[in-house]
Amino acid sequence: MFRDDFRIQDYLRIIKKRQWVIITFLTIVVISVTISSFLRAPVYKSTARILIEKETPNVLSFKEVLALDTADTDYYQTQYTILKSRTLARAVLEKLGMMEQARQDDDSSFSVRGLLTSLITALGLRQPPSESAQIRAREEDAINNFLNNIITIEPIKGSRLVDVSALSTNPELATQIANTLVEVYIQQNLEAKLAASKDAVGWLADQLTIAQQKVADSETALQQYKEQHGIISFEDRQNIIMQKLSELNTAVNNARIKRIAIETQYKQIQEYLALDDTAPTTEAVKKLETISQVINNPLIQQLKVELSNLETELSELRKKFRSKHPNVIALRSQIASVRERIDAEIQRIIGSITNEYELALAQEQEMTTALEDQKREALNLNQKAIAYGVLQRDVESNKRVYDALLQRTKETSVTEQLETSNIRIIDRATVPNYAIAPRKKLNIFLSMVVGLVLGTLLAFFFEYIDNSIKTPDDIKQYLDIPFLGFIPKVSSADQDNMAVPKPKLHPVDTVVAVAPKSTASEAYRSLRTNVMFSSLEHGPIILVTSAGPTEGKSITVANLGITMAQSGSKTLIIDCDLRKPRMHKIFNLSDHERGLTDMIANLGTNGTKITVKRTKIPNLDLIPCGNTPPNPSELLSSERTRLLIQALSKKYDKILIDSPPVNVVTDPVILSQIVSGIIVIIRAGETGRDVIRRALDQLRDVKAQILGGVLNGVDVQRDNYYYYSYYNNYYYHEKEDADEDAQSIGGKVQKMLQTKLTSPQKKDS
Repeated sequence: MFRDDFRIQDYLRIIKKRQWVIITFLTIVVISVTISSFLRAPVYKSTARILIEKETPNVLSFKEVLALDTADTDYYQTQYTILKSRTLARAVLEKLGMMEQARQDDDSSFSVRGLLTSLITALGLRQPPSESAQIRAREEDAINNFLNNIITIEPIKGSRLVDVSALSTNPELATQIANTLVEVYIQQNLEAKLAASKDAVGWLADQLTIAQQKVADSETALQQYKEQHGIISFEDRQNIIMQKLSELNTAVNNARIKRIAIETQYKQIQEYLALDDTAPTTEAVKKLETISQVINNPLIQQLKVELSNLETELSELRKKFRSKHPNVIALRSQIASVRERIDAEIQRIIGSITNEYELALAQEQEMTTALEDQKREALNLNQKAIAYGVLQRDVESNKRVYDALLQRTKETSVTEQLETSNIRIIDRATVPNYAIAPRKKLNIFLSMVVGLVLGTLLAFFFEYIDNSIKTPDDIKQYLDIPFLGFIPKVSSADQDNMAVPKPKLHPVDTVVAVAPKSTASEAYRSLRTNVMFSSLEHGPIILVTSAGPTEGKSITVANLGITMAQSGSKTLIIDCDLRKPRMHKIFNLSDHERGLTDMIANLGTNGTKITVKRTKIPNLDLIPCGNTPPNPSELLSSERTRLLIQALSKKYDKILIDSPPVNVVTDPVILSQIVSGIIVIIRAGETGRDVIRRALDQLRDVKAQILGGVLNGVDVQRDNYYYYSYYNNYYYHEKEDADEDAQSIGGKVQKMLQTKLTSPQKKDS
């Protein structure tokens, strides 16, 4: 799977790694498309152009008869659908004779459906279809092929033009199909209009008869209503009633105003008279004299002047005579007479006002009663007017419908004879001179693009399903262990440049010794440095193992031991793979019968010294496996094995132990308890994540000290951009003398090892 921090270098590495997948897929696609393009029959395209005018059809619907507009926004889309309709396709095929040919052709057995039908029939699962069913199936196939593979409809944007095209391997047939299609389309369009016009004329005639009967019925109902209510001229009568109602309303208002004006004086008089229930008192009389009609009365004014004069004269006489003097008595009598006349006149005025008020009140009530009667008559007339209006509007509405139907009937009858199609041919199809398909150059180019894209996707798919460890980042991310280094494959160039093999050394398995300046040798030296620094805090005993077989652990042990010996460290290699030992083959040891198993058995005797073998590499010793024991796990888990390795660790600077794979046997888990650290060898691009995780889990369960992982078998030439920085380091070191470099590194590491590991016991030994 892909990591979240995938870089462009990772994509390039995958492409180069899977380049043969991409090239193979690309080649297959290009060859297939090329062969198909050259073998495919040429296809010709012939196009006819037509103009479709949007029009208001003469064939009218019921809503159009009632003068209601209809929306026709989908008109053109409807026409395009008609051009691709099965009915039109069948008519064209019939006219060209292609439908009859399809009925007679019996090639269904070569189609997929024909083969399935034949197989099902042969197995007895279904009865064979009848001849008529087979003919119908051929007709449907011909129509489907015509609509899906032959005809194309292309509206020209921004115009009412439509291109009708036909495809065929025969250019003349393509032209004939395109022209026939537009001709049949125009003919069917015109026939549909004529048929609709005829239907419309008949429908309008029926509706006209119905409308005429409705007019007669509504007029009869109106006349009967007028006779029933005695209405001759409904409008004149209504005007008279409304005029009289207006006059009565005005009279009522005037009578009310008059009554209100008299009522004020009347109520004032009644209020003054109410001061004394028996007779008006002097105070009441004085208040009555303040009434405007009393004040403005000429007689009262004259009498008051006369009264004033008499009272003045009386006042003068009383100064001269006593009250019983005849002149005084006479003058008093005259004054009383004048006052009586004033009171009489006031009473007359009061009576007049009372009579006038009562008359005004009676007139107002009479006018109000007459107004109410007139209102009731007006309301009754309005009710009759409503019913009359309904009947009259019904008559008028029916007449309008009748007139409209009559007009449309005449128009439709005329236009039926003048009907023309709104579709016409602008350009007829012509015989094409060039084929439109196959476009060989374009097909080949597109096949290259598609093949390259799909091949790349396929390569990434293979990479996606590849569950192996491929890069140092995979070790860090998926295994959670340090990355110690990678070992490249030994290239053919490195093999050609190898020196003459040293005696008793395998040329390829000991590449550090026979080709010290090769890329692989530099990788082993880099690994040596990383291992030395990683093991400083743990000890000199290092176990090298792997998850499964053929990971390259034995070769790694051999070359790592050689580099350590070249650096000046006294190194010992122990072959603890008691089931499939290989170290004696790598170093070409002939006397390998005695080895580790014998040392364990003879621990404490002189046989131990005899078992340690000297190699041709200075500072490098080897303990081969020896005789294969029947119980390797029990032997390695014994106390003798632990004591032996501890004893050897006091005599050597570094001890490398080659063990079997972890997932195969339990030997590495047992040995992990007596070593200082473990190096796990991982075959790049082959070892699965789950496999190596299972091995690491076994080691972690016993709390083994894992120094890190080594990625073995890396194809540096293929993944050179990914390992560019590593390769540059190797290339730089190739310019230096290998022995000199080894001595320098070995000296530094040796000094650190001595400081860290040297003990008084070792010095004494």
